[in-house]
Amino acid sequence: METRLPIDELVSKVLSELERLNYAYNTICGYRAFYKRVIAFAKEKNEIYFTEVLGREFLKEKYECTIDYYKETMPQGNKDHIRRIRVLGDYQLHGVIIRRIVKKKGYVKPPQFEKELVAYEKECENNEYSKRGMRTRMQRLFFFIDYLDSRNVQKSNDITPAIISDYVKTIYKNHEKVLHLF
Repeated sequence: METRLPIDELVSKVLSELERLNYAYNTICGYRAFYKRVIAFAKEKNEIYFTEVLGREFLKEKYECTIDYYKETMPQGNKDHIRRIRVLGDYQLHGVIIRRIVKKKGYVKPPQFEKELVAYEKECENNEYSKRGMRTRMQRLFFFIDYLDSRNVQKSNDITPAIISDYVKTIYKNHEKVLHLF
């Protein structure tokens, strides 16, 4: 996406996207309250735009969170704060909110990729992967498919190296194991 938005506008777009994605009302209220603090912090620092550096400084000053959240395990008390900062970064970079947890009981395959997902699932079964291994592979693939769907990719032939690269940029620091899927 590459276009930087002023932090107020970025937050507004993120909150609208959370609503569009049907996040729970209370969850959105939590994001809204948190982002008000981020905006106030940015104004204190005379920053117009959100950056990863600003996000880390905010977490450090306001929550004493000094970990590199892409490389280290997130402390339980800071997971929500870190997630909210990462959502701003993902949206600033790619214009989408990347779901990190699939809460759907039975994953609903986007129709444009159902054939490929079913074929991959069958391939996993043919290779006699364990149920747990297959579930892990499928969940990682679901994250990617959801990303493609959010970018309005309509068929597998529309997937470009740039789209894959953008997706990998959002996850590689945090999920090095998934790189072998690409």
